[in-house]
Amino acid sequence: MWAAVLAAAAFISMDATIKGLASRYDAMQLTVFRFGSGAVFAVFIWALWRTPMPSAPQWRMHLLRSALLMVTLGLYFHALSVLDLAQAVAMGYTAPIFISLLAMLVLRERPSRWVWAALALGLAGAGIAMWPELQQTGRPRLAGLLYAGLSAVTFAFVMVLTRRQAQHDSLPTFLLLQNVLPLAMLALPAATLWQPVPASDLPAIAIVGALASVGLCAITWALRHMEASRLAPVEYTGFLWAALIGYLAFGEVPSPNTAASAVFIVAGCLLLLRR
Repeated sequence: MWAAVLAAAAFISMDATIKGLASRYDAMQLTVFRFGSGAVFAVFIWALWRTPMPSAPQWRMHLLRSALLMVTLGLYFHALSVLDLAQAVAMGYTAPIFISLLAMLVLRERPSRWVWAALALGLAGAGIAMWPELQQTGRPRLAGLLYAGLSAVTFAFVMVLTRRQAQHDSLPTFLLLQNVLPLAMLALPAATLWQPVPASDLPAIAIVGALASVGLCAITWALRHMEASRLAPVEYTGFLWAALIGYLAFGEVPSPNTAASAVFIVAGCLLLLRR
């Protein structure tokens, strides 16, 4: 459970770092930054343990999951470039609903009524946060909401496939493939649109890789030890991190809607922890 909380904090911190870079680079190059810097850490970790590669039947699932993750981050990074951090995260938190539904269909999990109650509270909190944006008419922000919503759908598939593959492969191998495969898929299209990267941006790019590695290790460990449907509501704690980091890093003052949504999100997580 607490590993999932750590993962949420690491991923939101990574999102904030990406948002700081988004004014200078497009979504594709930001996605390359994410996987490229993550691959540096992943190769180092794998070299220490030298864990075996997946068996032949597992490679297809790794390729599918990597492709979906690449699409997920590309969509989400574009959303971060036009939305406030907390708003993008709130829209992304429709994903746990899809995760629980897919876990029922693919993994044959049967969430209890407590899990559904926690999901409902979290979704209500995310809906309250999104309501002001749904009333805006600006096309860029509406497009950002759409991209964030589509990212939530593809992320749900990524999480369910991660739960499935985490039972077969070791964590260093998982981390390695999670970064190297999407990077290879992006190499050719990104090369045609590449913008020069000044040395001043390299520390931020390295931080992105470090935070992504911490988050992936934490969530993969959590998925090894807990059902995906029970972990889904814990993802909502990331919204609290998003509100705090958005205020400190970008001056995005949380609105009353943000505060009200936080109450629902915390209630859902406390309900799950009590269960």
